Amino acid sequence: MGRRVVDRDAVKRSAARSTRLSARLSGREVPQRHVRSVEVERFVAARVRRTS
Repeated sequence: MGRRVVDRDAVKRSAARSTRLSARLSGREVPQRHVRSVEVERFVAARVRRTS
């Protein structure tokens, strides 16, 4: 099979799907209506800024 060019969004969707299904298999699934706390949102935002 030859090489393919895959766009960045497709890779992100694939990773998110894989993570979600892996969590479900191991019993770590987050409820659909879960809302993150303000502190967690700040933490995530800081992590995203640092890795970008």
